[in-house]
Amino acid sequence: MTSPSFFTSLLDLLIGHHTLVRRYSGLTLATAQFYVISIGVTYHAASAGLVPWPVAHGLAATMVLVFSLFYALVRSGWSLRCSDPVLTMQHVLLSQLIVVAAYVLIGPTRSNIVVLMGQGIAVSMFRLKPRQTLMLGLWSVGWLSLAQLWLVLSGAPGFSGARALGHFLVSSSGLMALALVAMWISAIRVRISSQAEELRATLTQAQSLATIDVLTGLLNRRCMIERLEDELTHNRRAGRPLSVALIDIDHFKRLNDVYGHRSGDEVLREFAARAQAELRQVDHLARWGGEEFLLLMPAVDEAQAWTAVDRLRQRVAAHPMGESGALNVTLSAGVAQWQRGESMENWLERADKAMYAAKQDGRNRCLMAGSVDVPTPVPPPTPSLAEAGSP
Repeated sequence: MTSPSFFTSLLDLLIGHHTLVRRYSGLTLATAQFYVISIGVTYHAASAGLVPWPVAHGLAATMVLVFSLFYALVRSGWSLRCSDPVLTMQHVLLSQLIVVAAYVLIGPTRSNIVVLMGQGIAVSMFRLKPRQTLMLGLWSVGWLSLAQLWLVLSGAPGFSGARALGHFLVSSSGLMALALVAMWISAIRVRISSQAEELRATLTQAQSLATIDVLTGLLNRRCMIERLEDELTHNRRAGRPLSVALIDIDHFKRLNDVYGHRSGDEVLREFAARAQAELRQVDHLARWGGEEFLLLMPAVDEAQAWTAVDRLRQRVAAHPMGESGALNVTLSAGVAQWQRGESMENWLERADKAMYAAKQDGRNRCLMAGSVDVPTPVPPPTPSLAEAGSP
């Protein structure tokens, strides 16, 4: 159901368009109810003749001004530069001072005001840290105690020392108890939030390990198979060309034997970085196994894919690798374009045969599957026991 245009316009005017500004403006607007209640209590006292109307108007105007100030800071987006964009601590500290002023000025019904101070502590605990919640409790009790002392010293009607002591004991113990409970709840909230963040980080790391090859930072075989299946599903409907290339680093075992596995790992990492710099954003490169890589190239035919891979081969051959920059590395690759109705296994097998043919043809070259017809290599027969000799 579509919202009425006037409602949408009004909502945008009140809380803005920016996602974060809308969220924080909404939280700030929610505090308006406490100001409405406070203003209502103030005017009730004025109508009962307990406080002069000018004083009631002054308190109400101050509340409206304070709320408007914080709402403007949040609604304008200015508060986004702060650690707490809702400005919770600053807002509640100032509002507690207003409540204390009302406590002094409102007359015999002032005990009702203390409830509003408790509400301020209770609501803010969902935004404040435990230490801030405790500080807020001490702030509220401290200012309220000074107000009670002022009422006694100034000889406020009906506010004797005994009554002040009673107010102090009830209000201070109640507010501090609430502040301690709020601090405990805030600590639980912070701990749960921290655990949730750790869980998200662990989940992200697990997802990364499930899809990324740790050594090269490329996609791993499992993830690439999923990408291949997705592309094939899409291509069966779209009918656009789709090509792959199987790329193998020549004489990699000899490189490991002569220079060590550390140098071999460095070559794999450096090749991955160079290849990614050459590829399009829509291409996907994966470490297929050992020194073998699989490149998926959407929306290109076999000839275009061959051009891209052969250009990569030339760049790699022209720039030595390794920590000392003295290792001359070459590639052999086979390129195959997917044919309608073909299985993924057959498609990859054709690319693998083309790569095998490139190696048989002298290495350091790239061949298209459509230009070669290489039978699957037949492994040598297993020698008999007689040929192998007795153990």
